[in-house]
Amino acid sequence: MNKMLLLCGCLAVLTVSCAKDKPEEPIPAKIIELQYNGTVAEEGTVIHFSSVSSDSRCPTGTQCTWEGNAEIVLELTGDGNQVATLNTNPQFQQTYPYNKHKITLKELKPYPEVGQTIDTDSYVAVLSIEK
Repeated sequence: MNKMLLLCGCLAVLTVSCAKDKPEEPIPAKIIELQYNGTVAEEGTVIHFSSVSSDSRCPTGTQCTWEGNAEIVLELTGDGNQVATLNTNPQFQQTYPYNKHKITLKELKPYPEVGQTIDTDSYVAVLSIEK
């Protein structure tokens, strides 16, 4: 009987200590689509899509020597005001840490097509926000 109580006590201690050692599940990134000149609030951080600085992405239907790049500007508020410049090309900055978040430009829509001009108001930034 004493051995059984001792075994149960050891199992209880082991279960509690294992539960404490288990790493926390990472919080999945939240994907948002932010319209040009739009604003979104995410857990104490306000993100405003203020401009497209440049868009030199290679239009569909053409052959380019370089894939190009689109650069956007986000105004961030919440823990002080900051400006983040993010790019579609991985050779340049795509992620910006701010207010315990990691904001990443995943895509800029629409993608350029041959012979078409993109109206600034039609841009949509696809952002990943991780905590």
